[in-house]
Amino acid sequence: MFDAFKKKYLYFPGCLSNYVLPEIVENYRKIFFKLKIQTYNLSSLNCCGAIAYNNGYSKDFEEIRSKNLAFFNQNNVKNIVTNDTSCLKTLTQLYSISTIHVTQLIAKYIRKLPVKFDEKINYYDSVSLNVYEEPRRILEALGFEIKELKRNKQNSIICGAEGGLIHNLPSLANKISKEVFDMCTEKKLIVSDPLAYYHLKNNAPRNIQVIEMSEVII
Repeated sequence: MFDAFKKKYLYFPGCLSNYVLPEIVENYRKIFFKLKIQTYNLSSLNCCGAIAYNNGYSKDFEEIRSKNLAFFNQNNVKNIVTNDTSCLKTLTQLYSISTIHVTQLIAKYIRKLPVKFDEKINYYDSVSLNVYEEPRRILEALGFEIKELKRNKQNSIICGAEGGLIHNLPSLANKISKEVFDMCTEKKLIVSDPLAYYHLKNNAPRNIQVIEMSEVII
């Protein structure tokens, strides 16, 4: 059994990052290592159950939750860090386990981040992530000048992927994404949510580059 007491945080990437965006998972692992942040990984992690819960499959969710809680207890998991906003909400509210977003953790080590950039960028606030200051502090520490979108922080708009739209009504989801790009004033748009990143990147116009937070920190 892995003794999690020797390290502080279990890194829980979530299904989307694990299976669709593995390069993002690897980025965060490298970032934790470079910043000497005490995290660990467990190969037997399951889905958190967010999709089952959000679609009304309460029995399936409870089965997933019970298995995960037993796994967490067996491996002495006390604190979790995740880059997935759905996992963050699910683990915090439905598992009652201490969970934070990667930007909240990395921001604690902000003095170790080198100034690597000197340019203006836009930052998109995922409506699923109620973390606003830490991502901005990280970007500013890296040297970026953030030009805020017209709708930002608590007043941000959906990117189109939320609520199952990306799977059930893809044409509508793609149409909604254009409203985000219409607000962009710079050539680069940085995102801290894997679902928003995946959706916006797939719908980005040629003159705008969509970047996941880890890609500028690494």
